[in-house]
Amino acid sequence: MKLLFVMLLLGCVFVLPAQESGTIPRWEVIEMAGTLSAGTDDIVKILSQIRPKEWLQDGAPDAYVTQYETLEADILNLANSAQALARQPEKLSTTVDTFLWMDRVSSMVTSMSAGVRKYQNPSLGDLLDSTTGRVTSVEDRLKEYMRLLVIDQEAELDIANSEAQRCRQEMLKRPMTGN
Repeated sequence: MKLLFVMLLLGCVFVLPAQESGTIPRWEVIEMAGTLSAGTDDIVKILSQIRPKEWLQDGAPDAYVTQYETLEADILNLANSAQALARQPEKLSTTVDTFLWMDRVSSMVTSMSAGVRKYQNPSLGDLLDSTTGRVTSVEDRLKEYMRLLVIDQEAELDIANSEAQRCRQEMLKRPMTGN
């Protein structure tokens, strides 16, 4: 009897139609991830020109050195997350990770570019900001995709729960037979 119940329950769940996520097509999410990944490469090239240790002699706070090192690691994390998003755009955790890394990098670059302008080269600071702006230009679209993905996944869970409960009720209505 238990085996029959489990088989019926699984059968009910697996016949649910698979939904496409939101109104943002998969190819567009992959394109956003590609923009992020390519943009991180550009930021890394600019970061290689920044020398915060040299700023210390001009009175810059030590925090810029630490921030620079953290930013380098965060850029790598954003690149890896963007690549994971390109491979699995329907995965909510990957989408959230990518968004959070992008947000963190964006805020750190704002501070770093201010230091670059003050202690190294204003043009390099502007270049860092504009390059980061191209990377984060997908931020609003990614937020919308993340919101739609959550809505879709909640709807899928509601349907699965509803079907599981329906199947359970059907099983309870059936007369018990001895095994």
